[in-house]
Amino acid sequence: MDVVDQTSDDLTAIERARLHSIVTADGPALWALHDPDFVLCSPGGGIWDRERYVGGLCDGSVSYTRFEAVTPIEVLRSGDLAVVRYLSVIDLKTPHGGGHLECWHMDSYLRDAVAGWRCRWSQATDTIQD
Repeated sequence: MDVVDQTSDDLTAIERARLHSIVTADGPALWALHDPDFVLCSPGGGIWDRERYVGGLCDGSVSYTRFEAVTPIEVLRSGDLAVVRYLSVIDLKTPHGGGHLECWHMDSYLRDAVAGWRCRWSQATDTIQD
């Protein structure tokens, strides 16, 4: 895939590939798809950097049995910056607990001439009302 000519459809495919790599704990894909300065703001308000998040997925301390978009993945793109947004369903475990979540995601991507599109920031907002 030519990184110079990627379209919104490509970004949708990349986000779906990122979700798949999270569920399968595919280490090489995870490291490649997450920017070195990646930061996740979790539904609980915690901040996870790339090492903690991707490292946790790779060592099994964080694991997902389900992470899928249940709405179309919307893409807003300008040059080397893109934002994706969608509603997801998640089943996971972390060192602090886990369970079932339904979240809105807003993920920002930066495009690098060598590495292509990588997720830089990920914001997840839990929609389940107790």
